[in-house]
Amino acid sequence: MPVYFVVDPRQRKCHAYSKPEKDAYTVRLTVTFGGDVDLTGTPVGVALKTHDFPRD
Repeated sequence: MPVYFVVDPRQRKCHAYSKPEKDAYTVRLTVTFGGDVDLTGTPVGVALKTHDFPRD
């Protein structure tokens, strides 16, 4: 199962998309920098801490 992960330093947000069906991802997660991106339910299998992510 693919996971598409986007880090947007200008908006200070991370976006994770998973469980693709046909032409769209069915699960979407948005986290503001400082929170954790929980990807434990995906093949990636980790939670990413974002508090040290660079800001633009």
